[in-house]
Amino acid sequence: MKATQRGTTRLGKIGAAAGIAMGIALTGAAQAAAAGIDIADLLSAPQPEQLTASRGAPVLAWVSNERGARNLWSARAPEFAPRKLTAFDEDDGQLLGSLQLSRDGRWLAYVRGSGPDAAGNNSNPTSDPDGEEQAVWIVASDGSGKPQRIAPGRSVQFAPNGDALIVQGRGVGCFALPGGKAPDWCKEALIKSRGANSAAEFSPDGRLLAFGSNRGDHAFVGVLDLAARTVRWMGADFYNDANPVFSPDGRRVAFLRTAPTRAGDAFDLTAANAFEIWTADVATGLAKRVFRSSDKAGGYAQFSANTPLSWSGDNRLIFASEQNGWLHWYALSPDADGGKNAEPVALSRGECEVETSTLADNGEFVFSGNCAEIDHRQIFSVDAKGAAQKLLTAKNEIATEPVAVAGGQWLAFRHADARRPTAIAVMPRAGGEIKRIFPAQLPAQFPLERLVEPKTMTLRASDGVISHANVFEPPKSFTGKRPALIYVHGGPIRQVVAGWHYIGYYYSDYANNQWLASQGYVVLVLNYRDGIGYGQAFRRADKQGPRGASEYQDVLAAQAWLAKRENVDAKRIGIYGGSYGGFLTASALSRNSDLFAAGVDRHGVHDWRVSAQGGDNSGLWGLKPDELETAFKSSPVAHIDGWRSPVLIVHGDDDRAVKFAQSVDLVERLRARKAPVETLVIPDEDHFFLRYATWLQVHRSTMDFFRRHLQSGAD
Repeated sequence: MKATQRGTTRLGKIGAAAGIAMGIALTGAAQAAAAGIDIADLLSAPQPEQLTASRGAPVLAWVSNERGARNLWSARAPEFAPRKLTAFDEDDGQLLGSLQLSRDGRWLAYVRGSGPDAAGNNSNPTSDPDGEEQAVWIVASDGSGKPQRIAPGRSVQFAPNGDALIVQGRGVGCFALPGGKAPDWCKEALIKSRGANSAAEFSPDGRLLAFGSNRGDHAFVGVLDLAARTVRWMGADFYNDANPVFSPDGRRVAFLRTAPTRAGDAFDLTAANAFEIWTADVATGLAKRVFRSSDKAGGYAQFSANTPLSWSGDNRLIFASEQNGWLHWYALSPDADGGKNAEPVALSRGECEVETSTLADNGEFVFSGNCAEIDHRQIFSVDAKGAAQKLLTAKNEIATEPVAVAGGQWLAFRHADARRPTAIAVMPRAGGEIKRIFPAQLPAQFPLERLVEPKTMTLRASDGVISHANVFEPPKSFTGKRPALIYVHGGPIRQVVAGWHYIGYYYSDYANNQWLASQGYVVLVLNYRDGIGYGQAFRRADKQGPRGASEYQDVLAAQAWLAKRENVDAKRIGIYGGSYGGFLTASALSRNSDLFAAGVDRHGVHDWRVSAQGGDNSGLWGLKPDELETAFKSSPVAHIDGWRSPVLIVHGDDDRAVKFAQSVDLVERLRARKAPVETLVIPDEDHFFLRYATWLQVHRSTMDFFRRHLQSGAD
């Protein structure tokens, strides 16, 4: 590991020197600026993620990714002194996730590794000949022992008494804690009934386990009596039922109900539809509806949230909905009006959206959203009655994923801004000073004071749609007309915030955009239609993607804005992005090589007809046979005869989100036409680039490519 780090750092210096040798004309001051910042410096800080807290003890835990070595850390209130729990030291691409702290805070359970592909192969980005596995592990949260492997699995939760672990793998299993004795009901094959079964929640007394059972075109909610080994189905009907949660007294289960999957139907992530909330009597299984949403209130809200439905300690049902055109959270009293037609109370409000949330023991609802400044993230609290929405963090920062610590006395969250990268932070629940506890300080090589604060702006497309953008300006030492780049995010259900992003993929790209700006590029980061953060109508834009590629009009609006800038050379505007951003990059180069001088396309979608066959995330548009002709016309390959600009195509061949075949096909088409195509194939790497070494390779290759194709003729 250490040798690898030294090697990549040395390559970074060589790459910077080589780029300057390629004819980049800079002033003396600009040369010093260009030589002084490297992408390795920008990615040198530990990246904390996966923050979680115990429900019964003042303990929190998280994952730290430091140059690809992922480790677990914990801290205890009120000192919040970070403690390292694991000692992984390799950039091996093995994720740590599904963190769960026991109620007493003694144990931290987690999953190491990524899931298998269709052939059963787990993600193995180092090409280890022995392969990799995905398994559940456990470690003492005070660092007093070594991690211990429990069983293969993809998720984990503790039994209420803390004496067993429920592991989700191919089925649902139960395992004893290290050194402990499992209860009599604990079995390695806990549920073997039909369907894809997934454990959801224990009853408060620990005697029952609610679970979901997906049967393909329909789904049931069941309750397993652990001692009696019997299952009772809750209101079984011809629907898709999911997300069961117990009432505080354990006598009822609430769940979400949506329409069944009819023959010929396929999931469409752009759809909006109705959902219902039902409650069922645990003893009888008899169920009744307590709420039905409007026809367009559901869909995205129910699959984007980790817990789209919860039952609070004061007997309210908390759920997400887009009923007013924005993603917000609501509280419902299921016993109001005799349990019929209960009216929900808004817990969050405004022309903004809520992304992550937590409930404190006193019923207070705490959430992260963009309700104070739409291109950032702030944390708010709302009292139990939803009567007040209080801003707890600054408007122009990135504060996400709040968790309540010590019953809600403290809040912990992830915190960043335009210059300071993501850290674990804590603050009193009532508000006050924010303390960034991890990392306590940044590495010496991190260029904090030299980073750009991106400027936010809006753009109007030719059809009148307003999109949003963040602009990174180069240092003033770069004079004259500069090359410019448009960065297009993936998803497309994403929002690129004006600071260090809370998602690792975009955190890395934020670093790259800072690096590009430091090297003299004007960088426009585009939040095109189809993304989140700006309301349901923006996310569900008409004729998007395979149904007309309407978002490409936003790309053209960004290009036109840059071309009019006094400090931009309109003949040297490039574009780059990954996944859906790769689709838009390839669209720009195939449709308008006259406007875009070069592009870097990372694992993009190039032919929507291939996506319609399913098998990866690009097939989630629910395309029907009569839409395939439009899908082809919306694809970059439909316009490939006009492709003249050079492109670098990057793809890892273990991509489960966008098939590697999409790039195989495009590269062959371009080579057949003798178009200027360069390639970077990364064997065994995932769509999300799991290794630090991969990110360095991709960013350095991107910089080298744009230097060669956009810097010629620089003043």
